[in-house]
Amino acid sequence: MRTTFYSSQSIYSDPGPYRETLMRGGVEPGSMAGWISSFIQHPRGGPSEEGGFTPEQAADLELRSVAEILSVAVKRGLLEGDAVQPKVGGVCRDFAILAVSSFRARGIPARLRVGFADYPLPGHFEDHWICEWHDGGRWRRFDVQFAAIEGLSVDSLDVPRERFLTASEAWFRIKDAPEIASRFGVASLDLGGAWFVAGSLLRDMAALRKLELKPWDYWGPAENLSRVSAEWSQEAWDTFDQLASRLGHADIDGEGEPEALADWPLPERVISFPHGEPLAVVLRQS
Repeated sequence: MRTTFYSSQSIYSDPGPYRETLMRGGVEPGSMAGWISSFIQHPRGGPSEEGGFTPEQAADLELRSVAEILSVAVKRGLLEGDAVQPKVGGVCRDFAILAVSSFRARGIPARLRVGFADYPLPGHFEDHWICEWHDGGRWRRFDVQFAAIEGLSVDSLDVPRERFLTASEAWFRIKDAPEIASRFGVASLDLGGAWFVAGSLLRDMAALRKLELKPWDYWGPAENLSRVSAEWSQEAWDTFDQLASRLGHADIDGEGEPEALADWPLPERVISFPHGEPLAVVLRQS
């Protein structure tokens, strides 16, 4: 397989000293998803609804790198089947970046995509992050979090384009129909609207440039954006329109970093909301 920008690790996807541990998950997507699900637990998933989500797991949501996530999993004995210790708390982004890391460790191009899926909750486009990986012929959209769940209405190993909208696709969808903007977000937290999609544009841009952030990270034009879109300045609308357009036309199938995104500034710090309250985070640069 050809070498591309997406076949090497990033700052946050690098497993560090846990590369051999990561390889235990296998290369076949279904097995990989099952392995990841054996030690990651979503705060709003079925296991959490049945058995709860501990403060220790809530603290895990601040983990950013694959090396950090695997370090916690190893320390708790989760990869050896310890059922007493709590699984590592994580969201869709964390499931997905572990798969991205696993593919990249084998020289297979992979990346995070930030967008909205229509299958977790009927009638709603839920904020969702997936893994895109290149099978030698095309990019496949792999929903790592849902791949281990039975009875899903979509092929989680190869999610159809119409079932997962990227952030830019969602942006233009709500631009054409502003009345549906509230359907894009996190329904269970009552979060949604154009402001949410705007933040997703920035996070998808960063992910495509191999800076894999967290779903609650904000910076730049999205940091102080009003949740009432009618209060936005024309400059804000123009900024997000431009970014959405660039994302839609970026050559993300090429060999290197997408040129259409290369001059868009990446953050050195973000305002993050892992627990609902703002937290300033300085990002790793190397």
